[in-house]
Amino acid sequence: MFIRNAWYIAAWADEVKDVPLGRKLLGENVVLFRDVHGRAAALEDRCCHRGAPLRFGAVTEQGLQCGYHGLVFDCAGSCVHIPGQDRIPGKAKVKSFPLVEKDQFLWIWMGAAKDADPSLIVDYPYHNDLEHWPHKHTMYHVKAGYQLMVDNLMDLTHLAYVHKSTIGGQSATAHVEAKTQVTPNEGGLHFVRWLLNSDPPPTYVKAVGMQGKIDRWMDFEYIAPGSIRQWTGALNVGCGAQENRNQVGGFSLRVFRGPLVFSAITGGTQTQHWRGGGVGRSLILLAFLFTSQTGIVASH
Repeated sequence: MFIRNAWYIAAWADEVKDVPLGRKLLGENVVLFRDVHGRAAALEDRCCHRGAPLRFGAVTEQGLQCGYHGLVFDCAGSCVHIPGQDRIPGKAKVKSFPLVEKDQFLWIWMGAAKDADPSLIVDYPYHNDLEHWPHKHTMYHVKAGYQLMVDNLMDLTHLAYVHKSTIGGQSATAHVEAKTQVTPNEGGLHFVRWLLNSDPPPTYVKAVGMQGKIDRWMDFEYIAPGSIRQWTGALNVGCGAQENRNQVGGFSLRVFRGPLVFSAITGGTQTQHWRGGGVGRSLILLAFLFTSQTGIVASH
């Protein structure tokens, strides 16, 4: 069972270009496309004529053309052209879904269209700040339920064991003794963990050459049903990291994991999901934004 009256990431905005893109979201087959003006739209991936998948069609001047008999549908799902006849039946339409392009994501509302409020979409302005947060992004297809991915991403006690050679580091004690503040809220949960006076993990050493003891933070926010905003980083001990994390020097990493795909997770089917920013088949969309306050480090 999925929460339908919620915004999910259907795709990265740059995934949807000239060719229709088919996805299974919350158990439904959806086709994403852009009209000739660049406007993105989401329709049920099934022509109302003979049931052919619209993802195998093509974008024309009037809209999305079915690849079977040439019916054309506009962004609202209404049929606007039928080859060989002028009359278009009023029932010739396919289901459409509210779709909003924001922060390089395409957000879809799979529930009651009347309740689709764009102001409820999670903000992630860092995608639009290429000067300070240049980034690359990707998507993983994860053969697991999306709830398990939420559990994994919000459980950082595993870092010292699973990610020992990268972001975890060699000291399990530092993770066990982390100073943690947890704040439940109406839409989810926010926590900040501090590994004070700890050794830099291998990833930080490799990225910016950090040496000596550091004060390291892990700032995670879960926004139901599947988005996670993540900000991790470190400054050398004595720099006042707890008072001000935005300083010259040190290392910062922001990740948005999202449904289908901020860290966000979207339902494909209930047993699999897309990770990257998506579940059931689940897609998770991942955006990695790396910076050292002394300059750009890397992005993966």
